[in-house]
Amino acid sequence: MASGDCIGSAARNIEAVLEALSATHVFQGIVSAEDVHHGKPDPEVYLTAAARVGVPPDRCIVVEDAAAGVQGARSAGMRSIGVNRNGEHLPADIVVQSLELLSPDSFEKLLEECPAKSE
Repeated sequence: MASGDCIGSAARNIEAVLEALSATHVFQGIVSAEDVHHGKPDPEVYLTAAARVGVPPDRCIVVEDAAAGVQGARSAGMRSIGVNRNGEHLPADIVVQSLELLSPDSFEKLLEECPAKSE
């Protein structure tokens, strides 16, 4: 099974965060807002990320905190985990208040048991 970690945001935000966390080595692919022509909920950012790490969209899980991002993931044919800290409704496959609340096998179970929702 192919796997890869990817992060997406504005280029200057990505660089600053990864450097501050000493995590530049963790991600196999980086997609910045400058790499795509359409913002969320368009699926372009997710499809670009999947292509960069060589993983088919149906084997990807997007972690998002905004409804537009979850919609983009669905449109890309990907599963999603919504992180909902402010009470906003997120139409994700799994919704949690914090990633710390996920069980260690949440990602594997989501890929095995839940077909990607589509609009």
